[in-house]
Amino acid sequence: MKNRLHCFVLLVIATLAAGALQGAAAPTVCGSGPTSIRWICSTEEDRWHERTVEPAEPATPVSDLRISLDPTQTFQTIDGFGGCFNELGWEALTAIPDDRREAALKELFSPGGANFTLGRAPIGANDFSLGWYSFNETPGDYEMKDFSIARSRECLLPFIKAAMKYQPTLGIWASPWCPPSWMTTNGRYRQGSMKSDPQTLAAYALYFSKFIQAWRAEGIPLYAVHPQNEMALNTNVYPQCVWDAGTLNLFLRDHLLPQLRRDQIDIEVWLGTVVNENLAEYVDPILGDPVTGPGIVGVGYQYGGQKTFLATHQKYPGKKLAQTETECYGGGNAWDQALLTFGHMIEDTANFANSYFFWNLVLDESGLSRWNWRQNSLLTVDRKTETVHYNHEFYAMKHFSATVLPGARRIAVQSGPLPKCVAFQNPDGSRVLIVLNDTDRTISAVLDASGMPMRLDLPAQSMNTFTLR
Repeated sequence: MKNRLHCFVLLVIATLAAGALQGAAAPTVCGSGPTSIRWICSTEEDRWHERTVEPAEPATPVSDLRISLDPTQTFQTIDGFGGCFNELGWEALTAIPDDRREAALKELFSPGGANFTLGRAPIGANDFSLGWYSFNETPGDYEMKDFSIARSRECLLPFIKAAMKYQPTLGIWASPWCPPSWMTTNGRYRQGSMKSDPQTLAAYALYFSKFIQAWRAEGIPLYAVHPQNEMALNTNVYPQCVWDAGTLNLFLRDHLLPQLRRDQIDIEVWLGTVVNENLAEYVDPILGDPVTGPGIVGVGYQYGGQKTFLATHQKYPGKKLAQTETECYGGGNAWDQALLTFGHMIEDTANFANSYFFWNLVLDESGLSRWNWRQNSLLTVDRKTETVHYNHEFYAMKHFSATVLPGARRIAVQSGPLPKCVAFQNPDGSRVLIVLNDTDRTISAVLDASGMPMRLDLPAQSMNTFTLR
């Protein structure tokens, strides 16, 4: 191609199928193409393994099934990847020797490891806290005289600060699972709804303001808050609170946003976390409000809500999108679950997600919450043997977070139905192609990235990352 602005890096994919396939000419590649290709592959038996990219034979058969990267077509910026800091995670990490804990934190957060640059934290208790608490359980304390973050200093603040040793510019966003119990309609931390009277909503806005200021005074780099975790759910035994869209809009428009302005707090306010697929339930009433909408930076989705990334972007193209929590499964930490998570990451970033968050960073060998719910985690700490196990989903996250850097732009990909893929261009000019082969057969591929076709064999049930420099 004469016009370098329309030069493609072509990756031609062919499945190893019965019957002869017709040969194809090598694709044209621009002269400024990448000079090196690094291929990292993970299978169930061999995770995060660097594979050799071999020159393809001239007669290598290929099909017309191909992936084309077009860096001239760019989409959303990637803000980063991370997971949630929970009290039970820190309790598990502090049960092992210091050197092993430091090694685990380094592998999660350092640029040489998974390179997590973002994180999530609860405002008060969540389902993986050591127990129920809020920052003010004094009924009727509308002026927040008894507000205190003393509990945060026991687990969450040390956990986050330990991570910042390896990622000094770590960014944290936070959301409550439940307000102080006296602010709910049933006076409990679960199965209740948020009170809608102005006095309570004003007090809760002050609660948010004090939390942000107190954590920032401790050195925690909070960049955003979401008003409520899973705001539509009310059947759980762990801390939770239901908000209807009308009350939520009143809180954001008339209380939280004005409170933050009065206190001169510069922080992003998001709508989240949303589990609903129907935009009309929460997204449209909030983002469509002429006063509230402009003050909301983005929408945080998890579970079923992830299906609406594309629809949200199309309707509200100026808003950011975050996948705020991966599926927690049941503590099996199985390979097929990791492949599903990897596939979701491809789909969600391809549909305009700017950031992506795993749920539990670390749990002990039981995987249990204080409410007796067993869930997956990136790392498992065995307290008896004092060892750390890196679970499969850790590698699913690392395939993205270690290679797709903050500020990367998603670039256009043209492909057939197999394999699933997404591509990015980093601020340093390197390009990252991420490919999932979730079939039960090897997929044969020819990659032409610099004028010399290279043969690849994508293993069955594998996660793959190609970095082109």
